[in-house]
Amino acid sequence: MTWNLIRWFWKMNLNSFKQSSDKAKTTLIISGVAIGFAVLFFSGIVFSVASTLPGELLSDILSLSFLSLFAFLILFAVPQVFTKLYGDDDLTLLFTLPLKSTHIYWAKFTQVFLGIPGLILAASLVLLTMFGLGAGANIFYYPFAYFTAILVVLMGLGIAYLLNLLLIQMIPAHRAKELMTVITAFAGVLGYVAFQIPTMMSRDGGGESSMLIPELPQWLPLYWAGESVSHLLLGDVTGETVLFSGLLAGLTFAVLYLSSMLVDKGFRTGWIQMNESRSNRKKKKASSAVFKVRPPIIEVGLKEWRTIKRDMREWTMLIPMTFFMFFPIFSIMIRDGNMEFLQTVPALSWISLQAIALGLFSFMTSTFTSGSVAREGSSIDLLRVLPLKGIEVAVGKLWIHWLILFGFIGILQIICAFIFGWSPFHTVAGWLLIGLTGLGSSAIGLYFGAIGAKFNHKNPQNRLETGTSFILLFVAMGYVLIQVIPFGLTLLPASELVFLLGDESSGFFMMIVQWIIGLKSSMPIIVTLVGLALNLFITAVTVWGALTFTAKEIDRGITINFVKE
Repeated sequence: MTWNLIRWFWKMNLNSFKQSSDKAKTTLIISGVAIGFAVLFFSGIVFSVASTLPGELLSDILSLSFLSLFAFLILFAVPQVFTKLYGDDDLTLLFTLPLKSTHIYWAKFTQVFLGIPGLILAASLVLLTMFGLGAGANIFYYPFAYFTAILVVLMGLGIAYLLNLLLIQMIPAHRAKELMTVITAFAGVLGYVAFQIPTMMSRDGGGESSMLIPELPQWLPLYWAGESVSHLLLGDVTGETVLFSGLLAGLTFAVLYLSSMLVDKGFRTGWIQMNESRSNRKKKKASSAVFKVRPPIIEVGLKEWRTIKRDMREWTMLIPMTFFMFFPIFSIMIRDGNMEFLQTVPALSWISLQAIALGLFSFMTSTFTSGSVAREGSSIDLLRVLPLKGIEVAVGKLWIHWLILFGFIGILQIICAFIFGWSPFHTVAGWLLIGLTGLGSSAIGLYFGAIGAKFNHKNPQNRLETGTSFILLFVAMGYVLIQVIPFGLTLLPASELVFLLGDESSGFFMMIVQWIIGLKSSMPIIVTLVGLALNLFITAVTVWGALTFTAKEIDRGITINFVKE
């Protein structure tokens, strides 16, 4: 029965692709070609590295490679598993049929495995093949390496299912709809922790190579995978090879078996909880309030705020920013000597974290604001009949999304100020300039949200067409790169970083930093004013242009692509 379900899922997905629009097919093909080129590019790098790598480092390199495979799998598979377990519309039919929950579960497991995890596995197999060719591996290396990669993927997928099946039982019924937020947070935390394992838990090495390439702890399953494959690569098969391979296979099957034991309670019951939670909620009594008429721009912004505040899933866009802002600081603090050095030179920690915050804040404001147009959903046509101009709607959506993240970045600045000992002036100056620069990226995101809106009520954090989101990423990156020079001219504390002029390190970024330090040391006030003027000019032109084009799109009538359910 499970096999019949798998065939049915395959035919259903194939028909869905055939009936999809030409735009969707083109986007999928372009994405596939881009992924193929990326894999080919990294294959060449892997081949060249493997051909020159010393034999004693093979185990560490392979262990770190399997760790990266596992981290990416957790990061992308956990949310996808949640969607397949509790979000697919075909479950309404499947649960009414005389089928066991385990049959549906394993069919869904296979469907997920052939999705993003399958793509990750295929890319890893190509890279493992190129690694073996570069290192001159024997013929037995290839099947064993492929088998090990499959075990790692299955283990990661099994853990992803375990997380979903366990969390659905811990979340209260009235919060079941918001489980996606928790799942996304867990995926981000686990993915980051997996990448940080070599730093936080590496074994003490005795040579110079161990300082360059961290070693995983021996109890970690990814270490077993890398160690056993390296033995086959070197042709040195021992009892330890069989032991590590057997432990990895045993742990993988144990995880899969444990997840299958939770099917009845975690899968069917969880799905019922997800779909009946709305009907079980108690209706809140409407409180009487005095209505106050405000300017249209303020009302549009407040309407957006109420919508965002009402659904916790709207905040999932901020989760990546929280991780990537907090964990770099955490990584700096746990490294030996780094914290003490940065506290002795607060200017260095301040400008470094301002640069990080500039890039991440700009990317997140553009992404966060881009979803505001699609949030209108089926009420988008009201924008054409309301007595509002397009520019009023655009400005109303812009200011509230920018203000939310502006307050968020301010909180992070205050936390960092206490940790690294920044002065109040530097803290406020960095916060204001980052917020000012982010206003331009927020306007850019609003325009792309108007031309590539997509609506899916089950996935509110994905409100932009795939192709449009890629273009937005590159445009936002270009905007940040343009603002880097004015940002550095304005904020770089040249008088406190003069010692960097004696650094002979090569690199384009270091050359720019040294040039700004030298220029600002000779004319500090003039250079600061020039940098601030350039920043204001670029931001003003960007905001004006993006709002103008967005207003025209709103006045013309915005088309939203509604995802078929």
